[in-house]
Amino acid sequence: MKKNSYSLLTILVVGALYGNAAQADLRQQCLLGVPHFQGEPVRGNPNELPVYIEADRGEMQHATEATYQGDVDIRQGNRHLRSQHAKITTQSSGEQLERLAYMDGELAYRDEQIDLSGSNAKINLNSKDSDIETVDYRFVGRQGRGTAEQAEMRERYRTLRNASFTSCLPDDNAWSIEADEIRQDIQEEVAEMWGARFKVLGVPILYSPYWQLPLGDRRRSGLLMPQFSSSSRDGFSYAQPVYWNIAPNYDATITPNLMTDRGLQLQTEFRYLTDFGLGTIATEYLHKDRLKEYLGENKSRHLFFWRHSAGFGDSWRANLDYTRVSDNRYFNDFSSEYGNSTDGYATQRFSVGYYQPNYNLTVSGRQFQIFDETDIGPYRALPQIDFNYYRNGMANGWLDFALYSQAVRFDNDSAQMPKAWRFHLQPEVNLPLSNDYGSLNLQAKLYATHYQQSKGKGVDAEEVEARVNRVLPQFKADLQTVLFNEKTFLDGYSQTIEPHVQYLYRPYKNQSNIGAAGVNSDYLGLGYDSALLQQDYFSLFRDRRYSGLDRIASANQVTVGGTTRFFDEKADERFNFSLGQIYYLTSSRIDDSTDNSTSGRSSSWVMESDWKINQAWQWRGGYQYDTVLNKTALVNMVLEYNPSGNNLVQLNYRYASQNYIDQNLQNGANRYNQDIKQIGATVAWDINDNWAVIGRYYHDMALNKPVEQYGGVQYNTCCWSVGVGARRYLTSPSANSDYSSNNVFYDNSFSINFEIRGLGSNYSSGLRSMLQKGMLPYVKPFSLE
Repeated sequence: MKKNSYSLLTILVVGALYGNAAQADLRQQCLLGVPHFQGEPVRGNPNELPVYIEADRGEMQHATEATYQGDVDIRQGNRHLRSQHAKITTQSSGEQLERLAYMDGELAYRDEQIDLSGSNAKINLNSKDSDIETVDYRFVGRQGRGTAEQAEMRERYRTLRNASFTSCLPDDNAWSIEADEIRQDIQEEVAEMWGARFKVLGVPILYSPYWQLPLGDRRRSGLLMPQFSSSSRDGFSYAQPVYWNIAPNYDATITPNLMTDRGLQLQTEFRYLTDFGLGTIATEYLHKDRLKEYLGENKSRHLFFWRHSAGFGDSWRANLDYTRVSDNRYFNDFSSEYGNSTDGYATQRFSVGYYQPNYNLTVSGRQFQIFDETDIGPYRALPQIDFNYYRNGMANGWLDFALYSQAVRFDNDSAQMPKAWRFHLQPEVNLPLSNDYGSLNLQAKLYATHYQQSKGKGVDAEEVEARVNRVLPQFKADLQTVLFNEKTFLDGYSQTIEPHVQYLYRPYKNQSNIGAAGVNSDYLGLGYDSALLQQDYFSLFRDRRYSGLDRIASANQVTVGGTTRFFDEKADERFNFSLGQIYYLTSSRIDDSTDNSTSGRSSSWVMESDWKINQAWQWRGGYQYDTVLNKTALVNMVLEYNPSGNNLVQLNYRYASQNYIDQNLQNGANRYNQDIKQIGATVAWDINDNWAVIGRYYHDMALNKPVEQYGGVQYNTCCWSVGVGARRYLTSPSANSDYSSNNVFYDNSFSINFEIRGLGSNYSSGLRSMLQKGMLPYVKPFSLE
């Protein structure tokens, strides 16, 4: 299997790099096969325009009737009618004269919307109302054609009897719809059909007494294209989306998803846009999951998602982001647009804020649903009140002042854990100094925090101090400069060298009395909301080692770093390289435990680089070297070839040592118990106007197992498309299993999607949507554009 996987990946990469580089526009090709309006559109009411008639012979019977013979050509504005015989009558209709044209035999009619041929017509030259027999019609400027035994064309509606319709170009009969009656609403861009038969290659495959088909980009209620798939876990799946256009600012999609091995899942999505904001509410529900590998007690599986954002008044903002699932394994067992198994948690938060130029006030709350198995989860913060004040240019323009304050209540579902209120006040004063050579920012800051803690109600709950005060001053000096060199060793390139030096001082205070210090949990070893920050180049210059405010480590350190950049003759940045390290004058610590203090006299060397090789090739890399262990701690590299549009080839590599993982997981929690070594590749390519392919392969070298394999093919024509995808990914049958054990297996799935095209303006190859699927969706990692 491994050999075959690499062979498939090689074929995809080689085929992409040496495929057809000339990418024509499928939309342009499709529109070449439809009639186009010639000339300039006539402004004003065409019914009030004069009528011009040319013919080989004409005869006026009396003042209200005339007959024309031979190459009769009738024009009125954009309307153009040709026939061999025509009779024009004029009769009174109220205060206006009504002009009617009668044609016997074959005729041809064209305006800015339709091009048709037929026979035996009656046309009102005042209103454009027409009755024509034996019609063969084509839309002008867009796809759509068909036939009818009889057509009644009015200003808004066109009614066709015993008619057919297809968006395929002439000589292409891939699909068509035949109906007893078709009525087209020109204003609403929709066709209603009665007694409709859907045919593929002339073979009837579906009958419906009523059908509604959109003819433009406007939203219409009705059935969307179904989705078919097959999976070793789900069995055969059939999902039928039903779209409901409730109002111009409301719509909903309801999708019953039948899985033969698991049951019927109902998926809904409701979107809205109101004066109170815009948002999406989605649900997924499976009453009783028949999956044998799922060991949970509750066989009902469900998801609820709500995202809302609003602005009201001149200064108020509100946001809501809420996702909750029935169990920890939901995103492992179901593919959903609203979460991923690699996220590790679901977010539930809201905020309401008042914003002014110099201050803002926000009331919020947040909690997380953790997918890992743990007896004690993270704290929820409810309510949380934040107030910020800013004022620049104080003291005759020398000083900038900022104040951050917060009051927050922390609670936990576990009776073993304490509860707390935290009140925090953080004023700071900045003295920014700058000239043509660089800048120096001197900052003084104070962290003043008060805790009111109460012991948990559990039998084994740990004792905590009822009141804790912590006051920590901080001083920081940050020096930056930019040295510019117009001429470098590379012809045509200029270079900047940007040294960056920072000194940070903050005294030590033991903070083990904040929270339950003795609890053994992956999420609670660092107080109520703190976590060790991962390190990159820019994090070297952060004030704090930990997120949150419960753990503020001492600091007496100098950070030295710098960036160099190369620019081409057009001033486009083509290459940058950053290097930095922290030198600890004294160890940074938060308590008396050596596990929570820095070891050694310096941090890891951190290096990052971006390289825009040319317009198509880009490279990005990061590297960390642990100076204490004298070994590599972290490596990540991405090489991407992206010549144009959707086409891309991305190769990536990721390495993280076990020591690095242990340092960044609280209490030494390590899911893998070994180094992480992963390689991956993604290929997405429009081979030509019709064919598009995608392939993805990720392999964990430490586990010696493929993590995910995905291959997809999309075939597009002017009037239909089909996408086929196959996926194989590593999973575990239960939540207690980890990937490093043998208790894992692969889920194999196959999917197929059909789409009718030519009814709107979407001619995309579908690559972007396929790139977002899977455990590790495509991410563009580059900062150089």
